[in-house]
Amino acid sequence: MAGPSPWAGHIFVAKLGHRPGVSLMRHAAVPISRGHQRTAPFPTTGSSDAMVRRSGVLRAAHTGAVLLGLLVLVSSVVATAVTARDRQVAAQDGQLRVALEQQIGVLDSYFERARAIDSLLAANRVFTDFYEAPGSDAEKIGAGGMPIARVNEALAYLEKMYPGRIGEACFIDSSGAEIARVVNGTPAGPEQLSEDEESNPFFAPTLALGPGQVYQGEEYESPDTHDQVISNSTVVTAAGRVGLVHYEITLDSFRMPGSAGTIAATIVDARTGRVVVDSRTVSDDSFAGLIAGGANHGVTTEGGRRLAYQRVPSTPGNANNWYVVISAPSVSVGWTHGLSLGSLALLGAALLTLLVAGGSWAVRLRAIRRAALHDRLTGLPNRVSLSESTAAGLSGGQSVTVLMLDLERFREANDLLGQHHGDLLLTEVAARLVTAAGPGATVARLGGDDFAVLVPGHADTAVAGAHLLAVFDDAFVIEGLSINLDARIGAAYGPEHGGDAATLLHNADSALRLAKEGYRSQLLYDPSVERGVPNRLALLGDLRRALDTDDQITLHYQPKIDLRTGDLAGAEALIRWQHPDLGRMAPDTFIPMAESTTLIHALTTRVLETAVRDATRWAAAGWPVPVAVNLSTRCLLDPALPGRILGLIERAGLPVSLLQLEVTESMVMADPIRAQLTLRELHEAGFHLAIDDFGTGHSSMAYLQKLPVDELKIDRSFIREMAAEQASCVLVRTAVTLGHNLGLSVVAEGVETEDDVATLRNLGCDIAQGYHFARPMPADEFRDWQTAWTAEGGRLVSEVAAAPNAAR
Repeated sequence: MAGPSPWAGHIFVAKLGHRPGVSLMRHAAVPISRGHQRTAPFPTTGSSDAMVRRSGVLRAAHTGAVLLGLLVLVSSVVATAVTARDRQVAAQDGQLRVALEQQIGVLDSYFERARAIDSLLAANRVFTDFYEAPGSDAEKIGAGGMPIARVNEALAYLEKMYPGRIGEACFIDSSGAEIARVVNGTPAGPEQLSEDEESNPFFAPTLALGPGQVYQGEEYESPDTHDQVISNSTVVTAAGRVGLVHYEITLDSFRMPGSAGTIAATIVDARTGRVVVDSRTVSDDSFAGLIAGGANHGVTTEGGRRLAYQRVPSTPGNANNWYVVISAPSVSVGWTHGLSLGSLALLGAALLTLLVAGGSWAVRLRAIRRAALHDRLTGLPNRVSLSESTAAGLSGGQSVTVLMLDLERFREANDLLGQHHGDLLLTEVAARLVTAAGPGATVARLGGDDFAVLVPGHADTAVAGAHLLAVFDDAFVIEGLSINLDARIGAAYGPEHGGDAATLLHNADSALRLAKEGYRSQLLYDPSVERGVPNRLALLGDLRRALDTDDQITLHYQPKIDLRTGDLAGAEALIRWQHPDLGRMAPDTFIPMAESTTLIHALTTRVLETAVRDATRWAAAGWPVPVAVNLSTRCLLDPALPGRILGLIERAGLPVSLLQLEVTESMVMADPIRAQLTLRELHEAGFHLAIDDFGTGHSSMAYLQKLPVDELKIDRSFIREMAAEQASCVLVRTAVTLGHNLGLSVVAEGVETEDDVATLRNLGCDIAQGYHFARPMPADEFRDWQTAWTAEGGRLVSEVAAAPNAAR
């Protein structure tokens, strides 16, 4: 057997260099020189210097291999630790941003609800009644009669709308004299009322804003309840007098609950850095650095805590200047954070780790970033990314346009076809929207079947919305299946409708909600509409309770006149709600809201029962009058509806011919196939059916001619403009001709003048209704009106109202 190789010792050393715990000193202990002397194949005549040089080269190579192995090991460990750390930081930041968005929404909701309540309170009739009552203010207050009692009741009702949060509310004259005050539900006596409220900080700013505006004052300690509060006040104008309605909301109302774990929610004064309210019992955090930075929003680290913050600045209507801060203990910034026992495996595979970690580190960071900001299914930006892009678009006073989209009938398709086809359908929708939005626009998927489009600058929302809705004109073909979808759009402009991303996106979403409730294809955000709508949940609760009473929900009837004979052709039943505290509620306020819940079924049942009862009573008295009732979309798409209506009239003994049913174009087009089936069943049962508000929807001729209807009602907007605009007159003539060609009778709504009657008669219109003949009236008054109308031979003309027929 040959002697040992002169390289054997070196190979052995190299292997040890890859093993843990082997020192370099052990390498020198190997008898290399003697081995070389005994069996060396090299000439022995070489100098010792050459041998030393060769040995030095080999040692240097060994050392380099060891250092390279250590470098690989350290680099791999550091890369793994940094990746784990960055992943934890990114996850924490994402969690904080989501919590911040939720808390900003809660705060905005508090402010908006307070403004809505204040506006509703200021519009309450009781303040006008007080001012118009005879006598001086002092006499009316001291007498304790109905005017001041009703004022105190209206102020005390605030506690029901904002339970546990309002301690004091008052009514103040512009002279500074306090007329009424309620503290914790108890009215103050005349001797307790202040004569000089002018010095209060809210007094002058509120008067400066004027009627219709709400001023939310800076925090202070209430002299009545001794709680820390902010004030809300608005101007009341009545009977030539000016006053203020004012109430206080406790700061504890703004105490936002912290999220799970160690996340805390804090409101900070943006001027001083003082903590206004905190979700924790004790908070010793310092926000001086945040205030000094002056940024309006962002994520930073202070005092060992990670902060996500956004500023809610003061406005002419809100003196409070706050930061909302969501914080949690920051994850460790040390490079070793995240190591586990699995890291020991890197010691045996250092070179492989170096190759993998070096190439994957940046890829992982990009993947983490992308996963946090993009939708996994479609690859589009998600809600967080859209919020960041919107904030960037609004920076520096720039303008943007946001369009929110909600898909119609997607959930039905997803339930019928399965999740796989649903995912493919969403992917195809995303691709079409990206193409339609064009370059420069950002298309995002917000979750489920909700999408959004962010457009730089002020886009024409009608045109932009039409381009987006056009992508749904053609069916989506998914694995051989043809699927038809539709969408609705809500739009908002920044900064007009929101100076920050959260507000702007919220308002665009509000516009989308109203578009869905009103069956509009698209709708631009209108701040006045939002301010005019009280708290939806409270109002829904009031409506639910109203249905359990006999006097709040009533019907008024408006006559329909035959234009050829002047005879009464029927009546339309119109719902009325007399709210016990808010007064008469416009149907447009509560019907769309009820339509968005199952409460619409109970409301429709009440209307049908009342209309059938009145029609039965009139028929029994020898006065048969066909009564028309409007059906909602939810009810129209209910397959059990025909059976319920038939059962109702059979129990009442009312002929089918005396109950007519009306639906709108938009209701039918919400689901044409199901609507057509329901209408056909009702028509075959003998009911007279009508298409209401014709001309304002988007029905096609193909569907219209298939619908089993008997009557076409032309929308009042065309009648109102008929005399002034030739185009409207042409449209009315076309609608009349279309209806007659389809074998339908034609009814014109909103007739207010004798000229309207003459024009419609010349155009061949069959029936008319409107203020020219009579306003909607209660059932008993309607019977008296018909008696007078008949006595005059059908020539009675009721007084035309000065105001247009805006509410039905």
